[in-house]
Amino acid sequence: MRILFTVSNWAGHYMCMVPLAWALRAAGHEVRVACPPQQVQGVMSAGLMPVSVLDSADMMESARLAYYVQALNTPPQSGEMPLPLHPFTGDALSSVRDFDTGTLRDFWKNTIDAVQRSYDNAVDFAAAWRPDLVVHDIMASEGALVAELNEVPAVFYSPGFIGTVETEPGLDLVASDPLTCFAKYGVSWTRHKIKYVVDPSPDVAVPPMGDALRIPIRYQPYNGAQDVDPWLLGPIKGRRVCVVWGNSATGVFGERLPALRHAVESAAQHATEVVLTAAVSEVDGLDSLPPNVRVLRNCPLELILPGCDLLIHHGSANCLMNGIAMGIPQLSLALNHDGQIYGRRLDPQGATRTLPGLTVTDEAIDKAITEMLFGHQYRRRAMELSKSVAAAPTAAQVADLLTTLARTGELTADDVAGLVAGR
Repeated sequence: MRILFTVSNWAGHYMCMVPLAWALRAAGHEVRVACPPQQVQGVMSAGLMPVSVLDSADMMESARLAYYVQALNTPPQSGEMPLPLHPFTGDALSSVRDFDTGTLRDFWKNTIDAVQRSYDNAVDFAAAWRPDLVVHDIMASEGALVAELNEVPAVFYSPGFIGTVETEPGLDLVASDPLTCFAKYGVSWTRHKIKYVVDPSPDVAVPPMGDALRIPIRYQPYNGAQDVDPWLLGPIKGRRVCVVWGNSATGVFGERLPALRHAVESAAQHATEVVLTAAVSEVDGLDSLPPNVRVLRNCPLELILPGCDLLIHHGSANCLMNGIAMGIPQLSLALNHDGQIYGRRLDPQGATRTLPGLTVTDEAIDKAITEMLFGHQYRRRAMELSKSVAAAPTAAQVADLLTTLARTGELTADDVAGLVAGR
């Protein structure tokens, strides 16, 4: 069979899909990954075949623009948020008035052109390649259109904590067809029409799925690949904390994020070792750090976390799912609204704690790190949560079920129940 994945240029939404693509390919199916040019290297690094036919606005520019609008509309008394970066250049602004909003006209025009071109290109490629099944991420609903036009099943792959029919503002990305990309081909589509969802979320924190059939899958960490640093194979002395200083955080909010910076310094006071993993561009810009902080460049979390007692990060679903899979307590300094929503869904389990990363005080960070690093209940709850996720069906099992879907055109709740029972 031919399986087509459609993915956006936001790496976190793509990486969680890689183990399923591997499983389908290992089962003998042809797999292609339709993606924007920015994802070609990442797809190839995973040993998969990219097809760079998709297009979109620069996701980092879009995220910076969203934060600029948020900062513009936030009253001064609501908390001291960092000034936004220039949405298009990424340079620091001294005032929100330093950005010429008149330049938005070209941005929106280019964005609309890119999105419409992406859907057209996806349709043309699929017409030539003729997939039997399409799997798409939250920001690449071109796959849903392709499936409809080719009369094959479509499957939405959630990165975790994001449902099909969201009631929370900020998680309703690509909820309908605002640019009439579907309507152009005579298709009416909203996320209410999604029929199948592959979702790695823990059973205790499943997001709203509407009428869609949820197919649980075991989360298999994948964050790229690199040569293992021999230091990671050595003995661990005392408590170790991992801090993720990711490109998605600094690219949107700047390099000198007070919360993340203070988290590093606070963790260094309470732990024997702090491992800071950051993008190469961020590492070069960091100032002096405490002597017990070791900086690794773009190191996959699956190499670091097994020896850690606490994971601190900026609140992404990718970081949360990695920590859950590894059974590590997590302090989420959520920089975006979606990260705070994830926290509301997950924190009641007692393995995580979420604080608003843009307005949190140093005292609150210190208190959280101390309690989570020395409170054994967090580790116990994290291990329990990890065991529940590990009990979900494997990527290979889900691949078999999706093969059935491609062959028959339909799955039922009984099919999923049988998958879960057979795990």
